[in-house]
Amino acid sequence: MSNSILPTRYRVPSKLIDPIILTPHGEEVCRHVMRARNFKWAEVRLACFLKFFHEELLVDHKATDLPRLTAALNEEIQAGKILHPFIWGRELYDKAFEIFKHVPVSLDESQTAHLLEGTPRGVFQSFDLVTGPLGILTSRGIRELPPLINVPLYHCEKRSCRTVHRTYLETTNSQIHKTRARVREVLERDFGQPSSFRDFFTEIDNDFGAFYGDQKTVAEVPLLGECFTEDELDTLIFVALRGKDSPLRAALSDNGIPAGNPQDYIDGLDKAARIQSLLLLGSTELSSCIDEAIHAKVIKIPEHEIRSPRILDITGGYYNLSIECSRYGVRSLPDDTSLAVVRLQRLISSIYDLSDEASRTDLHWRLRRVEGKSTEERLDQYLRSEEPVEVLRHLVLVGPGPTALAAGKCGLPNSLELERLEDSEILNLLLWKLGFNVKSADEAFGSLRKNQEVFAQAVAGVTAYSETEKYEIKRESSPLFSSIESALDATLAFSTWALTFDHWSAKSRFVYRHSEAREQMAKILNSSSARRGSSTGELIIYDAQGKNTLAPLISGFARLKKFLSTVLDDADQYKRQESEMPSYAASAELTPFAFSHTLPFLDLGTDSQKSILDLLGDITKLLESGNVSNVRNQLQHSRDDFPTKEELAQFLDSITKFIDITERSGLCPMAFRPAGHFRDSAGRSSFYFKDYRERDYIAQRPSGIGRSGMPGLARDQFIIPAARLKESAEVLRFSIGTRSTYDEIWADWPKYRASVDGASELMLPIDEAAQVS
Repeated sequence: MSNSILPTRYRVPSKLIDPIILTPHGEEVCRHVMRARNFKWAEVRLACFLKFFHEELLVDHKATDLPRLTAALNEEIQAGKILHPFIWGRELYDKAFEIFKHVPVSLDESQTAHLLEGTPRGVFQSFDLVTGPLGILTSRGIRELPPLINVPLYHCEKRSCRTVHRTYLETTNSQIHKTRARVREVLERDFGQPSSFRDFFTEIDNDFGAFYGDQKTVAEVPLLGECFTEDELDTLIFVALRGKDSPLRAALSDNGIPAGNPQDYIDGLDKAARIQSLLLLGSTELSSCIDEAIHAKVIKIPEHEIRSPRILDITGGYYNLSIECSRYGVRSLPDDTSLAVVRLQRLISSIYDLSDEASRTDLHWRLRRVEGKSTEERLDQYLRSEEPVEVLRHLVLVGPGPTALAAGKCGLPNSLELERLEDSEILNLLLWKLGFNVKSADEAFGSLRKNQEVFAQAVAGVTAYSETEKYEIKRESSPLFSSIESALDATLAFSTWALTFDHWSAKSRFVYRHSEAREQMAKILNSSSARRGSSTGELIIYDAQGKNTLAPLISGFARLKKFLSTVLDDADQYKRQESEMPSYAASAELTPFAFSHTLPFLDLGTDSQKSILDLLGDITKLLESGNVSNVRNQLQHSRDDFPTKEELAQFLDSITKFIDITERSGLCPMAFRPAGHFRDSAGRSSFYFKDYRERDYIAQRPSGIGRSGMPGLARDQFIIPAARLKESAEVLRFSIGTRSTYDEIWADWPKYRASVDGASELMLPIDEAAQVS
């Protein structure tokens, strides 16, 4: 009631105040206010209830009839007399963008009514009461997420600003608002200083709401509203209703709502009602439900995608917990990321009870090669020095008992059959839940490396070139050449797109998606500039859908080199127009704008340009000297000229060098994961990244340029070390784009009404360790 939007001339009905019993002190305050001015009795009593305390309690909490009061408030909400905005999603944001041509810094009563017209009822929760389209219901979980009327609604004009700014939704100046203001005035003037009831109630809230815990967070509410489609919310409800004894069935039954057939129940719900239904679950039950849907792949989340709220990224609790989910499930994250190590230590301590002699002996044996006088010292040293994945492998993944115990402690759903999972998958699940980065053994050229090693072993085993040996080589060549084509396709598409696409002007800046990169590759390599001076290459037409065979893919690197060499002579043709430049570009001498051309290759340093051209030439020579196309034809087709062992060795050597060149330079799409950062007293920072083979890349700050639109340094990304920007320590970097339902939700995000970049704002120092977009 306190944070609600009321219609014009709202009058408090008797049903809303009859259940309220005031204390003697509350009655005295009421009489005092009534004497001071001719206020309505009903408004004064409700105002005292909403104030609740001052020097003493104003409300007799034992005598007040809470069920009757809840039912009366519910009737007012259901009748539309008391409104709450639905803020869990982008519905209000999109509507505000559509109906308000100005930036809606504030809205008056009529504008607020226009904005809320036709939108769902707001979903909020205080303690165990959840309000929404289904009425006021009782949840199995406790959350403190009371209604908001100061809502995130718009982006400002600055393209560099990613904050969703808030707008106060104005309510009518009703009699109850005037009365509440008068009650506050009278209390402050005539009844002394307020006592410490607020702190007292906060302590109670903290106890019930697990304020000091590190798992539970109210951020699960925006997670539901902003990170899942309505169909996916339906899926979660289906999962939650599975079985006669499911927790959601029990919660609905407790609220007098039947849910016999899940589909019949879901058919009557809008998005807000779906979210309200799921909030009837406790936090652990809700997380398990989401995890189960993700692990069963009924909700599909691609690798590298991390779903997190973009409008209301709420944090809560003592550790400022936020929330996100990936293909490994839901997790809550403290703002202090080092607490992941403390969580790991707590997990190990729960598995190895050091008060039990047998458990202590077991742990002592496993840590026998770690220095330390006692088991506790050895464990502390081991946790401080060893990689988290190795700690889990050595101390947890040692048997079904410890593994199951760890899974339970980390919140993995019971439906997950651990014995059917690979060790790497279990380790990633545990790492994710604890708050660490997950490990991937098969990124970039991982599959190519594996297939090459298997093929090399088959070649090394050849002694007499018997039919059996030839068959073995042919059999292992199929997956190898498949992975070679995939690697060539990925490298050619990525390098062409990275060096020739106008990333600054793109809707999603510096975000790599392979399908879009292929389209750019076909456009560039089919251009006259790429084919200039070529004879045999004239016949090759590159397909934007990826239907390119081995020979065109190999020759594509020479075409790309030709195109880039040509544009160096026509650089002025690609100069960015002044109207497309950010305003700070002409003013910020200390941190200049890095992309003055629409073709990124032209904004690289001269050394980088020459190096990349040389690398593209080297790749072409390697693949041609290794006779990659010819060896493939000899092995894959029915031909008598089987390659010699020397030819196979030369072929394998060319593939090895190709992998080395492209990975070292970054010309292939290889993910780097943050591995820590260091800052010295002068403000210089080093941000450490590791690739899938644990090789390091270090990004230095300051970089020497202004805000570029490239991803922040606290997230996974593709990095091209060979592509260093002009007069800068910065290189080209890209977010890892995905195609999913979550990606579709935010396809046209953010929405700006104007295009203005403030030079002063763009020159502010950036703590890029915390920057996420």
